[in-house]
Amino acid sequence: MDRKTFREWIEAEIRILDGAMGTLLLPKLPPGASIERINLDNPDIVRSVYGSYVDAGADVISTNTFGANRIKLEEFGLAGNVREINEKAARLAKSAAGGKAWVAGTMGPSGKLVEPLGPMTFNGIYESFREQAVALAQGGADMLLLETFSDLREIKAAVMAARDNTGLPVLASMTFGEDFLTFTGTDPSTAANVLASLGVDAVGINCSTGPGPMLEVLGRYLLVTDKPLFLEPNAGLPRWEDRTVAFQVSPDEMAFYAEKFAGLGANLIGTCCGSTPLYTAALVKRLKGKRPVSRKTASCLRLSSRVRTVEIGRGLPFCIIGERINPTNREDLTEEIRSGRLGLLLQEAQSQAEEGARVLDVNIGVPGIDEPAMMKKAVQGIENVTPAPLCIDHVHPAVIEAALMECAGKPLLNSVNGDEKSRRALLALAAKYGAGVLCLAVNELGIPRTAEERVSVLKSIVTHAEKAGIDRRDLICDCLTLTVSAEQKRAEETLRAMRMVKEDMGLPAVLGVSNISYGLPERSLVNSVFLSMAMASGLDAAIMNPGDARMKETVRAASVLTVRDRDSREFVRSHLSKKKSQKAGDAVPAQTIESGIYHSVLQGNRDEIGGMVRKALDSGKSPLEINERMLVPAIEEVGRRYEAREIYLPQMILAAETMQKGFEILEPLFQKDHLIQKGVILLCTVRGDVHDIGKNIVALFLKNQGYHVIDLGKDVPAGRIVEAALAEKADVVGLSALMTTTMTEMPVVIDAIRKSGSGSKVIVGGAVVNKRFADEIGADGYARDGVGAVDLIKALTAVQAGVSSQD
Repeated sequence: MDRKTFREWIEAEIRILDGAMGTLLLPKLPPGASIERINLDNPDIVRSVYGSYVDAGADVISTNTFGANRIKLEEFGLAGNVREINEKAARLAKSAAGGKAWVAGTMGPSGKLVEPLGPMTFNGIYESFREQAVALAQGGADMLLLETFSDLREIKAAVMAARDNTGLPVLASMTFGEDFLTFTGTDPSTAANVLASLGVDAVGINCSTGPGPMLEVLGRYLLVTDKPLFLEPNAGLPRWEDRTVAFQVSPDEMAFYAEKFAGLGANLIGTCCGSTPLYTAALVKRLKGKRPVSRKTASCLRLSSRVRTVEIGRGLPFCIIGERINPTNREDLTEEIRSGRLGLLLQEAQSQAEEGARVLDVNIGVPGIDEPAMMKKAVQGIENVTPAPLCIDHVHPAVIEAALMECAGKPLLNSVNGDEKSRRALLALAAKYGAGVLCLAVNELGIPRTAEERVSVLKSIVTHAEKAGIDRRDLICDCLTLTVSAEQKRAEETLRAMRMVKEDMGLPAVLGVSNISYGLPERSLVNSVFLSMAMASGLDAAIMNPGDARMKETVRAASVLTVRDRDSREFVRSHLSKKKSQKAGDAVPAQTIESGIYHSVLQGNRDEIGGMVRKALDSGKSPLEINERMLVPAIEEVGRRYEAREIYLPQMILAAETMQKGFEILEPLFQKDHLIQKGVILLCTVRGDVHDIGKNIVALFLKNQGYHVIDLGKDVPAGRIVEAALAEKADVVGLSALMTTTMTEMPVVIDAIRKSGSGSKVIVGGAVVNKRFADEIGADGYARDGVGAVDLIKALTAVQAGVSSQD
């Protein structure tokens, strides 16, 4: 199926996607076996499952290849069978469909985090998905279905691999928790914006918590994209009943929610974990033959980081793009970039965000350095310390591509001009990585003198951008600010050109405001007056210094007068905040060794923590003092911010890794000091489960808190867990499971530990586990994440210590 045919097909009628595959296949497999291998060993079983969904009336059946990428298959010794497994699965599905249904080649996540959060490179992940996508296409898949992703960078790599190498329609879905965030902190609006900008053919939600909460996620999708939408909810949250996992949502209840999905604007509806062909039949009965509702999304430029989306356009809040991450005329920043350090750069990122910058311009242009490598490092660091989307400011395609590859979200490419060679290369990169584009009114002849000539250049860029596959809504125009000290009339030409862009082209406008005053005294005064004139003419965003008080006041006041600040709310809020700040005083504490270590952990600055810890040791501070007064308070503050959703998983991981680097320097010295071991913690994923990202994060946090952690790894049978718990005299055993089909092993392990006579407490966690399930299977506690696990284990070990002291 080609993409045009897919769009016509999915917009003509509500379509029904099949249901769970693992729910039906895993009971037929021995524990710990690869579900994908059954495509080769028992093809008739797989074909029968496909056929059951076709008989139930599904319009699309999905292949049994969720974990059939090289990285996942390697866990089962099947890395050399990627092509064979995927092609076979697709051919089986085509045979079972018999022309009655389309076949979607299913691709799931790799189970590994992409750097800087994990060991995988973007190119490595891309190649793994490319191999799988090509094999599915060769097997006859009609479309590619990317499901259950929780990391935005990983699904970007998967989408690009599928899109670039097959030509098939790509449907991309993310999974959200009860807080409406993915595992790595991405919200629905950001997910939909980034996926749509990558050119997927449908944006989806699957798995998660059940159909009810998906209504909220779907609603947020509808606000930011007009792409076709699809949903595959679980049959509710699993419960432990009669020694088996039971799902709470019936086929009829699922069909009830499916009708609500369709009423809001969904085009394709199926089901996920815990469902069967009975659910598919119920959806068919309720929805077959109905047409999707028409819908329209408000038009504006949307830029995203991993965790935040900023909208720029007519009537929306004015967007300040912070300009200070730029080494031009700054010796301190130039020297730091040349040496490969990030401290000052990260400070500028944080301070500009705190001062009101909604987007951050990033320019690392220093002669004589490896600019692609430094740009990659800078993007990694900035995305860790601030949620603001980025504006990539460079002229060389190699440097720009390094940044676009590293960005988790949807950045702005600054900039594309009218020069044909430059324009072609940069628009191709923007289309490839789904970036927004700043169109600059200049060409190979220079800056046009008149407004009409500048608009002509911009129109040409826009035409070529659309030909390159870039949506018009992803463009913003810069009519160029020129210094008035040289020629005063050109300021009016800039404003006139900008009004033409707004009225004739219907696009948002941005300016680098500070250029207007170059060579004049009292530059801030000139800049602020020109800014107010530009905002009155329709300016939507400005590249400026957010720390310039006069400029910020101009933005605040002009936003009220141009009705960008509805009901003057932000103006009043800022006024009250300013009064409170003045009352508190402006004293800034001096930087100390203690504060340096503390803030390095908060920022996830892995490059500088080692030097700071060694400096603290050289100053005479003891290892125990450094750990307990600097490192531990910092990681506890990270935990507090994570719980308050002030930061998200990526920031938490990098902060924990930073602390670990500091702790590794101190650990050998504790033998000379007096390290008090807090307790022995045994961690593993249960038998049949090879997903260990969550477990590894918990292990990292516990080690940082001084616990002795023994990690048994993944796919660990109950007998081995019991043996280790007894041999190591474990205080707490932590069990993890990602899948509904493996969570049933948890009560088996708990029973075995209880019968062994071990005094170990048992806690459980994982994407499919909740407190109710933990209580039902007799666990001693449930932890949602690494922070929760630390708090829970502290409480459990404190109780055990109290009991021991009483004995």
